[in-house]
Amino acid sequence: MIRHVVLDIEGTTSSLSHVRERLFPYSRQRVHTWLRRPESARIVAELRDFLSQPRADVRRLGHQLVRWIDDDVKVPPLKTLQGLIWQEGFASGELTSHVYDDVPAALRSWREQGLTLHVYSSGSQLAQRLWFRHTQHGDLRGLFSGNFDTVVPGAKTDPESYFTIASVLEAEPGSIVFLSDSVPELDAARAAGWWTVGVRRDGDGEPFDGGHPWIAALGELDLTTDLQHALDQRGAPVPSS
Repeated sequence: MIRHVVLDIEGTTSSLSHVRERLFPYSRQRVHTWLRRPESARIVAELRDFLSQPRADVRRLGHQLVRWIDDDVKVPPLKTLQGLIWQEGFASGELTSHVYDDVPAALRSWREQGLTLHVYSSGSQLAQRLWFRHTQHGDLRGLFSGNFDTVVPGAKTDPESYFTIASVLEAEPGSIVFLSDSVPELDAARAAGWWTVGVRRDGDGEPFDGGHPWIAALGELDLTTDLQHALDQRGAPVPSS
């Protein structure tokens, strides 16, 4: 029986284009300035260590961050810095977040059924909490029991990350379902024994193509029924454990 729902953000609960067209440019314009702020000293040290360039100046590090933003490279120090930049943007009202209209009702329904909800995203945990605080449907943070990013437990394409999350949740892998628009992420979760459901949002991101059942809106997934039967009806492979 499913006890836990773990959700991706971009392309799953929220518009991928909103992140890439609003938040990414906002952080891109501010990385050079932020690297010179006292609160970024730890991030500067992490970047130098990550790049194995202990003497790299702030200007060089800023150019590297801009390249990573342009290429959507999911590097933990970048994600940490973006979270801080976005925190200030949300606080000032310059930034707002987005969730699809079907999301709040689905999340509330699952919570009412006794399920725990968690976010697993490449964005920092701070960025995740900010995102769900500032949606057009209000503050949704109270619907989630926790957050995971690529610092802990690690890369979203590594099955070990999903084993780690199951351990943190003190849950059997077969009691967890993961929702994402990314086939490599879904493959990794399934390799760890999780249930997997692809999300294919119309007109946002790449067309979903993979050996997983898929939905176009969260409300299509009825977790009150026997999930194995429901997903088998969609051609879902049975979890490996």
